[in-house]
Amino acid sequence: MTLLSNPKIWSARLLAHLDKTFVYGAAFTNRNYEGEIKDAGTSVRILQVGDVSISDYTGTLNDPEGLNDAALELVIDQKKYFNFVVDDVEAQQSIIRLVDEGSKRAAQAMSDVRDLYVAGFHSAVDAANLVGTDATPVVVGFAGGQTKPYDAFLDLTQKLDEANIPTVDRRVVLPPWFIRALKAQFGDRGSGLGDKIALDGMAGQLDGVTIYQSNNVPNVGGEKYKIMMGKDYITFADQIVKTETYRPERKFGTGVKGLHVYGAKNLQPKGFAVGTFNKGQISK
Repeated sequence: MTLLSNPKIWSARLLAHLDKTFVYGAAFTNRNYEGEIKDAGTSVRILQVGDVSISDYTGTLNDPEGLNDAALELVIDQKKYFNFVVDDVEAQQSIIRLVDEGSKRAAQAMSDVRDLYVAGFHSAVDAANLVGTDATPVVVGFAGGQTKPYDAFLDLTQKLDEANIPTVDRRVVLPPWFIRALKAQFGDRGSGLGDKIALDGMAGQLDGVTIYQSNNVPNVGGEKYKIMMGKDYITFADQIVKTETYRPERKFGTGVKGLHVYGAKNLQPKGFAVGTFNKGQISK
């Protein structure tokens, strides 16, 4: 049995590559409900219990209040596929190498699509947790009238503090220019910004916040970057539900195709802060 004839082996190799490049997934998602996902169209109802009131005790009790058990629904509504062919002539040379390279290319392209999908959840953040707006973005830089990068960073942490979000394990995804500006501001002082970016997007820590770098931070023409800070409150689920090999009708080769389904839900809109930032003068 060759590698191409075993869909289970292929799926495992593809998912391994996906995990290395899903920056927004590493920063903001959990997989708590993934085991319940089977195929596109699947939905999972997630129960949430509301707040409990506290009253003064005067010798008697009021009637007990009912708990608010409103449910959120995680819907697997995203469907993506890959489909490529390995020619028989090329396969005779090194089919394992071609399969591995094909899986990397498919994984990178598919991972980029789902990364952009999760990045779009900036629009689901509570309005009280916004810094700047599309009409009045905060210009980050060192020129007169601009906000220094560390001050913009602190504006986001303050929003989380005011929303009572735990300080442990906070994360933020920044574009490369913002990280460069932070390093320029700190100069030779230790800032905790490391260099694991090439592996998983992680750039280090600052004030206990884990920093990730991504070119997928949403923006409009290089302006109005939607920078998210928070915790892993977006529940995400995905499956590669089908992988098949086949013989293309008009080619002498082996085709490989796969179907990838996924979906996500922001369970805590108050658990994130979003800044709308423009790039100013980032060199001192």
